[in-house]
Amino acid sequence: MPHLCTPEYNLIFSPAMGMPDRPSWSRQQIADRILKGEYLVIYRDQLIRIPPSWLEDHPGGSIAILHFVGRDASDEIEAFHSDTAIQRLLKHSIGDVQVGDEGWDPLLPPIAAGWVRKVTPVGAKWRHEAERMHSDHESHFTSTSQVLLVKRGDLDTSTDPSIVDITPPPTALSPKVQAAHSKAYKALHQRITDAGLYQTQYVAGYGPEIVRYTSLFIVAVIAYSLGWYKTAALFHGFLWHQLVFTAHDLGHVGVTHNWAIDRILGITIANFMGGLSISWWTKVRSKNSTVSRARC
Repeated sequence: MPHLCTPEYNLIFSPAMGMPDRPSWSRQQIADRILKGEYLVIYRDQLIRIPPSWLEDHPGGSIAILHFVGRDASDEIEAFHSDTAIQRLLKHSIGDVQVGDEGWDPLLPPIAAGWVRKVTPVGAKWRHEAERMHSDHESHFTSTSQVLLVKRGDLDTSTDPSIVDITPPPTALSPKVQAAHSKAYKALHQRITDAGLYQTQYVAGYGPEIVRYTSLFIVAVIAYSLGWYKTAALFHGFLWHQLVFTAHDLGHVGVTHNWAIDRILGITIANFMGGLSISWWTKVRSKNSTVSRARC
């Protein structure tokens, strides 16, 4: 990252302190940094530089981050991350973003244009893995804003992406309309929070579940003790099947909302009782939940 005194930053100096305030980044400057290989996303008008080491360690997978490079990810970050995770993210803020009256004018993430960064013996380089295509006509079946990637084997790999590659196609959905949608989402999210609907209802919610699990276990044990092995196996299977729902909630940190506690409970139920790695399942499931599966 360049030094704060380089011309690449628009600096505003404080007359009182004689020290520069936070850098203010323009859309063009952000695009230039992205084209140089940095992973930059916008969060509440702040520019966040994602360390490359986060890509594979991110619980939602690298694809979830790469598809928001150059875009405003405020709503998605707040929807999928805890306050602690967001505070950690803010440590990587490198300045403010110059946002217009209608909100941030998004860039097209390089990965959405068929460009990916590959590590080589001489460092990371761009690789053009697919050609972008989009319709020039708006219809009920196609949108001018949709980008289709077509994999090709004869693409030129000696060049790097340009500003044209990360410029999204025209769309009828203006930044003003998108900002209105985001505002409506935030209002709904706040109403749900104020109503306490995100809080776990342990007695009313998991109380009946515990009774159901216990009943299935008791029936399976009694049937086994009486030599009714098929019946015991049937109810044992029912028990495993029902426990999966709680393991699902634990994998998404949706029971106690404490990662460590939910993970320990998840390992107990999924790994030891069900034979399935909850860590593996959570990693795969998180990717599928945040990024749609690609068509074959």
